[in-house]
Amino acid sequence: MIHPNPNHSRTAAGERQAMVKRRPRTRFAATLAALVSAFILGGIHHNAHAVLVNLDTTLLSGTSARLDFALLDGDGDLGNNTVTISPIVTDGTLGGDDCSVGCTGGPPFTISDAFGLGQFLQDLTLGTTVSFDLSFTTRFSGNGAPDRLSLLLLDAGSNLTLVHTSLDFSSDPVPVQDALLIVDHSPGAQIRFATVSSPALPIAVSEPGAGALFSLGLALIGGQRIRRRHPCVPHRTEAAAQARLSTSTHPHPGE
Repeated sequence: MIHPNPNHSRTAAGERQAMVKRRPRTRFAATLAALVSAFILGGIHHNAHAVLVNLDTTLLSGTSARLDFALLDGDGDLGNNTVTISPIVTDGTLGGDDCSVGCTGGPPFTISDAFGLGQFLQDLTLGTTVSFDLSFTTRFSGNGAPDRLSLLLLDAGSNLTLVHTSLDFSSDPVPVQDALLIVDHSPGAQIRFATVSSPALPIAVSEPGAGALFSLGLALIGGQRIRRRHPCVPHRTEAAAQARLSTSTHPHPGE
């Protein structure tokens, strides 16, 4: 009669237990990878979207200017959208600001269409660069036209535009002329920036934090893979493995 080896049974049970412990990590890594990919590819739509805006104002360096952020209601649902502007960074000189019309904070500044118009004004003497983070909601009631955010670059003295751009929609339900960028607030909305301007004012728009999130996701996934390469094993199984390793590394007599 062959008697079962109790050590073998305990070893097999331990290995099964280790496999069960590893499964949640595997599921976690797969879920994390899916979430990171969805974020990077735009598969996950949040109620708010954020962008990093960089303006190249080299050709207007030394000019006294005014940044005019305006959020106009278009769908009749007052207060359903907001825009937040981070502190503005420039190698020029910042002047005064105006956050009195549908605007709160300082900084960051948040404008709303609760009164039909939210506006934030920032005076500055232009250098070669201006940058800021812009976050905005994307709600639309389905009536009329989506609320619209616009950014204009104006002369600080005359309040007339300093730049003529391709974003010129004077006959739209929510009109805008010579905007550097606009956002039409509806689900999935993206920032639209002027591709042509006179004088030339190149604009770069990117998503802050996406690269960092992607790197973090890879690091966490990598950590899960490292743990899978070194699974937790029962003490007896580990001792047996060490004994076999010790035996195999000592040469036999005569070798």
